[in-house]
Amino acid sequence: MDIERLKNNEEYVLLGMFGDERQIALFYKEQPEFRITFWEAYFMDIFCEPVFPVFPEIEWYGFTRDWQQCQRTLDFRDDPIPIENLDEYLNDLYTYKERMEHYKDERARGCYRLICDFLAYAKKTGMTVMVEEE
Repeated sequence: MDIERLKNNEEYVLLGMFGDERQIALFYKEQPEFRITFWEAYFMDIFCEPVFPVFPEIEWYGFTRDWQQCQRTLDFRDDPIPIENLDEYLNDLYTYKERMEHYKDERARGCYRLICDFLAYAKKTGMTVMVEEE
């Protein structure tokens, strides 16, 4: 993994087209220079077709839950917000891997891979991932 990609990466920021679109930033609490920022719509590309839960057996978790229910890490009233359980969020992201490998938008695919790499590196190094609106 090229960890330099994880430093101040703004490759997936959208500027100017839609002034009201949010940008989401992930950064490591212990090393804030490791930061990725991306257009909120890339989350929509990734999480817009979730596997719907069949209650009570299956529930949404990770970013899928946060996106669909606008809570936890994506409830920007109190940001930055730590990701408490990296395994939960990584496992959630990995459920979209096959769909994202064939997704029509190359930039959305790249953003997905970047988010996965960012969380995986945090897990490997024991860092805390923080989420905030930019």
